[in-house]
Amino acid sequence: MSRFGRHFVRIRELKAFERRFIKVVVDHPGVLHPRHEALFRYALALAQANLFRTPEGHDVSLSEDVDGLRRWMIESIVPLVPEDGDADVTTLREIAPVLALRVERTRSQLLERHINDFGPEHLDEELRQKKLVLVLGGGGGAGLVHLGSFSLFKELGVTPELIVGSSMGSVMGLLRALDRSYDPVATALSLPKTLSYNEIFRPFTGFSRFGFPGAFHMNLLRVGRQIFQELLGQPILPFSELPIRLEVVTCGIRRGYEVDDSEYQQEDGPEPGSLSPLDITRKLKLFFKAVRQLSKNPRFLSQVVFGRDDVTREFPVIEAVGFSCAVPGLLHFDIFHDDPATIDPLEALFERHNLLRLCDGGVINNVPSQVAWESVQEGSIGRRNVHIAAFDGFAPVTRGRNLIWIPIQQIARPAVLANRPYSDYHKTFKNPPNPLQVLVNSYSKLKTIIQSARGELDEDAEYLERSLEQLPPYGSWEIP
Repeated sequence: MSRFGRHFVRIRELKAFERRFIKVVVDHPGVLHPRHEALFRYALALAQANLFRTPEGHDVSLSEDVDGLRRWMIESIVPLVPEDGDADVTTLREIAPVLALRVERTRSQLLERHINDFGPEHLDEELRQKKLVLVLGGGGGAGLVHLGSFSLFKELGVTPELIVGSSMGSVMGLLRALDRSYDPVATALSLPKTLSYNEIFRPFTGFSRFGFPGAFHMNLLRVGRQIFQELLGQPILPFSELPIRLEVVTCGIRRGYEVDDSEYQQEDGPEPGSLSPLDITRKLKLFFKAVRQLSKNPRFLSQVVFGRDDVTREFPVIEAVGFSCAVPGLLHFDIFHDDPATIDPLEALFERHNLLRLCDGGVINNVPSQVAWESVQEGSIGRRNVHIAAFDGFAPVTRGRNLIWIPIQQIARPAVLANRPYSDYHKTFKNPPNPLQVLVNSYSKLKTIIQSARGELDEDAEYLERSLEQLPPYGSWEIP
């Protein structure tokens, strides 16, 4: 069990109840008085409290203070909105006064005990407003759907405080993390339109220092520098300088796993842009083989998160993204310089995790909601009352153009499902682009992708807006 595993077990039922509760009040306007709704939502935030960041910047534990309220709510409130069946709204209304008394008693005792740590205004600032955390899954070109989610939250006027990305999700996450005031058009236009596959992907020549070998090497640094220069006026930056905190998930392969670099080497092979259907099939077979072998040997896999700890906070973000996108057997990424800012953290990570190579984060955790939840609990953004919204563009679908990927999607699926309880909202896109559509050289095509993804989110927009809506001042839920 992870460091915060026990806390998650304690609050898991409350998190699930909160999702169902929001759906009830949105689907049935007026079913509860707005003040009652505010009471239940405040109580849920209070009952799920664990660590709290004081104004002086240190954490104090509130878990014991709220334990009685938490247990009572799980026993008395949670069953009123079952997962299957109708909500018992009548009892919700009747129990509201009792809940208000319990919340008041819990809050008063908590504030008295921690009178030297923080005041009521600090506690309510935390509990009245959830912060947004985005979890962006991988899937090659399918990950372009994340641009649709960025547009939605822009419309809602909400800025994420933390983004966790895996594989292509890390690329999209980086784009969003570059500026708190997101401009969908400027971001879309900043994406290179003139690059060809041959400029980004070159035949793998056999050099493998940190990265898992693949049929083609990615020259991702060139693309990254171009985007950074367009949006920020500088070619490269570390995690610590991003306006929005970003964490990038990669898969570490531990020593003991056998890797044959020569299997992927092709000195005079065809350029990526000139591959025939037969060539593509051969390369994909290497990819499928590598992923199957890795999935059959989970004891050799280790999750490595860049941007979370002191070792990687100063690491060049584009190089972490490169490793996260390095599809084993297909796309290779590596370091071809000796800059200590890159090499020293990598060597420290390899020593700490006993690593042999790094590769695509999607191999071990394609939609890393647990990573996001644990990062929040560790205090990465200071606040713990958050709404974790996860987006998956690489789930098994029945669309004909994506059938070839179903075996790989099925391999990734168990980890995706295991992560779902950690998110407050999880969206599986039904009509994502083809994973091979990594480069989009037309703004109109990219706009179509964004509009399609945004359209799929319409049905959930009101739930997300309500979940992120600020609560009224404490105590305003008293009904005459």
